Amino acid sequence: MKASNFLCLSALLVSVLAMSACGGGGAPPGAGSGGPPAPVVVAVSPKALSISLNTQRQFTATASDGLGVTWSMNPNSAPYGSIDFLGLYTAPTTLPSPAVFTITATSQSDPTKFDTATVTLVAGPVYGAFPVKFDVKSRGGWQGTSVPTTLGIPLARNIQTDVNQLDLQLQSGASVPAQFRVTSRWPTTPASIRWVMVDFLADLSGAGGVGKYQLNNTGTGSATGTNLNVTSGASTIVVNTGQVEFTVNKNSFRLFDSVKIDRDLGGTPNDECLNTAAAEGIIVSEGATDYLMDQIAPTRVVVEEQGPIRVTIVAEGVHRSSLAVDKLNYVVRITAYNDLPMIRVQYSFKNMAGNGVAAATPSAAAAQLAQYETADSINMDLPLDFAAVPVSVYIGGNPTDHAHGAMSAGQYLSLYQDYTGTYDPTDAENPQPAGYNSGTGDGSSDPLLNTWPLQNDTSITYVADDSGTTSNVSTHAPGWMQMYGGNLRVTVAMQEFWQLHPKELRAQADGLMRVGIWPAQAGQLQVFAGAMKTHDLVLNFARGSSYDQATATSRQSFINDPPRGYCDPKHYAACLVFGDIATTNSTFSDVSAFRASSQAFAAAYMNEMLDHEGDILYDRTDGNGTATGHEYGMWHFGDSKHDTPVLGWENGDWGISHAALQWYAMSGNSELLYLAEVTSRHFRDVVVQHSDIGTRFNYTESGNPAVSGGKASQLGKTRYTPNNKQHDLGNYHLGENHLDVFRGAFLAKHYLLTGDALSLDVLKECYTYLRGTWKRFFDSGNGGTDSTMTCPTTWLSNALMIAAAYEEANGLADGSAATMTSYVLTAVRTRQSTVTTRDPNGVGFADNGGNFIAWQVGHLMEALEYTRWVRNDSTVDLNIENGMNWLLGTNAQVYLGNPPTSTFGAFAEMPGGSTDFGGPNLLIGAGYVGALRSSGSANWKSAADNLIDLQTTNINDTVIGDDAIRYSSFAQFFRAGPLLLATIKN
Repeated sequence: MKASNFLCLSALLVSVLAMSACGGGGAPPGAGSGGPPAPVVVAVSPKALSISLNTQRQFTATASDGLGVTWSMNPNSAPYGSIDFLGLYTAPTTLPSPAVFTITATSQSDPTKFDTATVTLVAGPVYGAFPVKFDVKSRGGWQGTSVPTTLGIPLARNIQTDVNQLDLQLQSGASVPAQFRVTSRWPTTPASIRWVMVDFLADLSGAGGVGKYQLNNTGTGSATGTNLNVTSGASTIVVNTGQVEFTVNKNSFRLFDSVKIDRDLGGTPNDECLNTAAAEGIIVSEGATDYLMDQIAPTRVVVEEQGPIRVTIVAEGVHRSSLAVDKLNYVVRITAYNDLPMIRVQYSFKNMAGNGVAAATPSAAAAQLAQYETADSINMDLPLDFAAVPVSVYIGGNPTDHAHGAMSAGQYLSLYQDYTGTYDPTDAENPQPAGYNSGTGDGSSDPLLNTWPLQNDTSITYVADDSGTTSNVSTHAPGWMQMYGGNLRVTVAMQEFWQLHPKELRAQADGLMRVGIWPAQAGQLQVFAGAMKTHDLVLNFARGSSYDQATATSRQSFINDPPRGYCDPKHYAACLVFGDIATTNSTFSDVSAFRASSQAFAAAYMNEMLDHEGDILYDRTDGNGTATGHEYGMWHFGDSKHDTPVLGWENGDWGISHAALQWYAMSGNSELLYLAEVTSRHFRDVVVQHSDIGTRFNYTESGNPAVSGGKASQLGKTRYTPNNKQHDLGNYHLGENHLDVFRGAFLAKHYLLTGDALSLDVLKECYTYLRGTWKRFFDSGNGGTDSTMTCPTTWLSNALMIAAAYEEANGLADGSAATMTSYVLTAVRTRQSTVTTRDPNGVGFADNGGNFIAWQVGHLMEALEYTRWVRNDSTVDLNIENGMNWLLGTNAQVYLGNPPTSTFGAFAEMPGGSTDFGGPNLLIGAGYVGALRSSGSANWKSAADNLIDLQTTNINDTVIGDDAIRYSSFAQFFRAGPLLLATIKN
């Protein structure tokens, strides 16, 4: 039943019951009401908008008496379309003249009360409105049918409230079965949808592997009648996709208790694929001891996502030996799809030793931080049942595959990917810190095992071992294996197989399928306290007794190059979920969105963006998201390395992921979405501390879950100044507050765009650090210290970004999110409004010691801009305008131009222009668009022109070569670009 009909019928029922009560001896009509009824108020939404020809748009209206409304149009004639009694408007196919008309909602009880919406019909597409068109494609353009696709689509404020009216369609208009879940809502009344997660099986069989789809609001929500079925009982969860049925144990987790398919053509998936008695899941081994998943009940096994297209089960627990000794925690996500025989497994191991244990002394804290777990191997073992038929196997190779048919007892085939370069303990580009000294927290002094190999390094090699006969191949294996026999064919494919060496794929004659996450052939693994590493793979269970290369390569393509959904950049801009951003095309060559006088500046700046994107993604194959991982700890894939003479790792400084996401939204450039993806995954694994260890600060706020035992939690802290042996896994600075380098806000958009729930999990950890350690430094009560006026502005900007991001991504589930954002925003406003020597009018961001840097204030402006749209709070615009006016004024003591000529809006760092920090000053441009929006003054357009014109010369690729472009500099130069360029839009 439609909501509006239900409300009308409910109101009618109430009215009838009331009349019946009167007939039974109650008071006469109107008696006892205490006065005349309140006048009816009608409110219609949206109030003003443009609508494309031949589309539909849902209007909503409320009447304060609950008796509903009637809908009408003026003019009320066919050239202007029609509106039905539920408020669904259908636009005409041709443009009338004039093209503007009104839609009116009139109270049913009082025809004198009404509200109107103004509509402008347009011939072209209207962005930010239905239908929302998007492409689905992979980076490599591989083709396939029924390809599982998960994407997040943003919607503008007030265009859709009810998820059960959504409809996924081909762009021809035909409906496609889909699953919808609202992940974020706007702070409106009623709360309209901001982000919706869409799951469906895409057809990517067309040219270039591109599927053309659209989201509309003319449907009935998620599909019904699919074959995907989930039964969650007291002890097990049983999932049946129609092609495969598997059972997950809630009390004794070991991945799968059972996996069944239709091996006998009986019509149902009821034939077992596993030797269930031997199933152990993922095994951590050291010496002769195995640490299993099922030796202790898991912390939780729950259905995280359930719908007609996709189901995801999440399990958390710890690997434990038979002697009750723990080694490494795990988080596992198991995902299956309607009518498909594939199961995706995401496995993360974490070292949680010492979590929440108070460290009484600095030495004890240092010892906690320096602790690490060792392991000889981590393997996923699947004992498959081939019904006593000899097993055959193929393992993907390069340039040819490796095969062994009908293995006899004791035989096996394995492929081990490794790095065979020379060890170099003194590698100048991987410097070692000083030896570990108790109380300093500087980490371990174990030698580095080898240098970081280049992407095309011939020392990245693999060994194919056929029952003792080996061959060495100096190349990259694709990372898939297929075993078959006895009407069973099982395929496994791993994500980033050669990048994250060491890895192994092994098939045995006894039916064992082994995936070596950390193979026994490798050196001993070390996992420092609080570290996490995630591995993704996909399994495919099907009936068959022969090699199926097509399935193997398609599963390998799916796990390594998953399809993503790409909305038009104009849609992202219209929805304002990335802020008030500019738009261009994927090659950054389209300047038509900018005013004529600014186009040359925009073109030059975007050209540098394109050049330096190439530096990051392609040229620097020895230190970025496309390069290989590091042998000893698998930690480096997705990070960037400084070149000589600046040594060390980047650690995502200044938010490379955020910069990439902003520019992706502005351009639709798929490589930037990929860069955001790999850097986000790297960040969430190893740059965030995943346990509450080290020096925990005194704090006693009652009711705060980030406080326990009178201490503020260190969970979710951003690590910094890394130990280069294992990137940043051994140097935590004794747990000192890292508020100046606090990162992670971009995980919100990674989750909202891709549906990757692990990013939301880690963002929750960052939020815990915000509620604990960060808040402790701003709360003068409860044992805290108020640093509002003395802290660096980065403490405020980083916190505001995290708070607003968490509110956007998880505010529906966590009521504290909005409260925490308000808390941080209040601190920012207190800082701004307090009179100081450098801010006599109380409008800027000086502190008692003059501790600020102009481009760091720009970072704060960016955080305010982001928060303004997350909260839909236009009052923030004035904070931005006042802050920018202060920064451009004399009190801030910032030189207003570039030496030797003062040029409005182009910044230097010191009074009189004695030092020009160049490109990083582009961050200050994040505040220009908000100041323009607040004041309407064209001066801000001039400031943007000047800043772009002068600073583009400082970041020119002929001035700054490949070696100088790292993640930090790239982010400083470009992360504010989409906001800065929005200032000079037409």
